[in-house]
Amino acid sequence: MKEFVVALIMTLNGNMIEHTFKDKMSDCLKSKRLAQREVRPERVQFSCMKVEAITEVYQGRKKILKIIQ
Repeated sequence: MKEFVVALIMTLNGNMIEHTFKDKMSDCLKSKRLAQREVRPERVQFSCMKVEAITEVYQGRKKILKIIQ
């Protein structure tokens, strides 16, 4: 399904490495803060964005298959 969703995006050297679906922007920002404490911020950057993506529901959880740019 194609829709606008909130995503936590992890980038390394300007390249998107991983993206994770979040229900709300507040959930995304909370996850971002936790992730930044665990990973060296000079190497990996996290950002929360509202993106257009292709999603699916798998085992009761929504996940992002592809971000459309």
